[in-house]
Amino acid sequence: MDIKTLKRYETKLENADIKDFCAILDKKLEDTSPEEVVDYVAFAIDNIDGQIERIKDAQKRLAQLKKDVEGQKENIKIGGAKWLQSAGIDKLKGLVTSSMTIYTPAERKEVVVDNEDALINAGYFKQVLDKTAVKKAILADEKVEGAHIEITHREAELKINKARDK
Repeated sequence: MDIKTLKRYETKLENADIKDFCAILDKKLEDTSPEEVVDYVAFAIDNIDGQIERIKDAQKRLAQLKKDVEGQKENIKIGGAKWLQSAGIDKLKGLVTSSMTIYTPAERKEVVVDNEDALINAGYFKQVLDKTAVKKAILADEKVEGAHIEITHREAELKINKARDK
């Protein structure tokens, strides 16, 4: 785990409700300096970024664990079927479980594309709307029937500039 993912300095901002931010920062300014308030906010964001990285790492590990467990489940089902087949048994009843039988799933049929251009030339393609081109046309004041630009206004937010002038 790299140093970025570890907490360096705990802040009240990490768990504060947005309505409390001004009071927290006012108190911090009263106790310290404007420069330390900047660092305080940056530390809070760094700590949250570290949490996000740890969550992403945990998600990757869980996804791999899930894949491994699903693979083992498949091994048990295939191994059990082979065992029943080798014993010449079609169905075996259990004490708690009703029974187990050999099941052969339907075969999968997947298209493997050998020559995409040949398929396109043969007419096997679909048209997809180019939203980027539509947006550019509208922003260039072209009349575009069937679309419009919708603007979403966002609240002001901090930008943390990590480089420090020396």
